[in-house]
Amino acid sequence: MEELEHGKTTIVNTLMKLYDIEEGKILIGENDIHEISTKSLRNNISYISQKPYIFTDTIRNNIKLGDSKITDKKIENLIQEMNVKNIFEKLKNGLDTEIRLSKLSDGELQVIAFIRAILHESSIYIFDEPTSSMDLKTEKYLQDIIDKINETSTVIIIAHRKSTIVNSDEIIYVKDGRIEMVKKHEK
Repeated sequence: MEELEHGKTTIVNTLMKLYDIEEGKILIGENDIHEISTKSLRNNISYISQKPYIFTDTIRNNIKLGDSKITDKKIENLIQEMNVKNIFEKLKNGLDTEIRLSKLSDGELQVIAFIRAILHESSIYIFDEPTSSMDLKTEKYLQDIIDKINETSTVIIIAHRKSTIVNSDEIIYVKDGRIEMVKKHEK
């Protein structure tokens, strides 16, 4: 593997099988990542990057991504739970607003990506700076939802804000591409 210049990016890319590991192994449950097909692995991971990928389409289609199991009611319930209804109410066409025609902030785009990731119900969630462009009030609601999904799924959060990782079971500090320290979090 190339020299670890950006430890967090390399870790995520390795977990997503974009990079091969040359030594050691990664276990998901009891299974070596090499024994899991790339397609199966990626179908079970929801990933939100710091700058989420948003398609030139409606907000609704950006959330659903063609998944018929994601109903409007599920979207509306999560919007309510996250307390971000105001984002969609200010838009003339609500969830049917074309993203390319809207003037959504980076934080609002992060909210859309977060909704999409949660509603796709994965067994592993990887959030790379999921709240970096959000206000602290919205971050608190998102933290509550992350705590809920953490009960049934594995959640990996990459963050600089301590408030984003406050409820984590384990915190791994990466510096200059190397793991510097691992702390078990006491709640």
